[in-house]
Amino acid sequence: MKRPTVRRAGVVALALTSLMGVGATAQADAQRVASSCGASFCLYEHDDYAGTEENFLFTSNGCANVGTLNNKASSMRNPSAGRMQLYNSANCSGSYGYAAAPRSSDSDLTNNGFDNLASSVKRVSP
Repeated sequence: MKRPTVRRAGVVALALTSLMGVGATAQADAQRVASSCGASFCLYEHDDYAGTEENFLFTSNGCANVGTLNNKASSMRNPSAGRMQLYNSANCSGSYGYAAAPRSSDSDLTNNGFDNLASSVKRVSP
């Protein structure tokens, strides 16, 4: 009589452990999707909007140097109405290497040949 009860308890414990693992993964995915990137341009350290996030809020056209993610950005979100240009040099010098259309996102800058290259970002009127 005791064996079936112990077996059932083991099955229940295994099922709960599996669900807890799925919950942790789902929570990590939700944190990547949820961002503080409201109306600003955002760069992310890793693909799929993971890792360190750096926000740039432009009220008009202008240039900003990338801070902690200098040559480390791997994905971006641009919920703004402006076109953003990424440069591989500071102070938006030289020609830009990547352009982000208004209200766009890119989960992997590798496919555009600009992974880990951004040093500055410039907002350009649409």
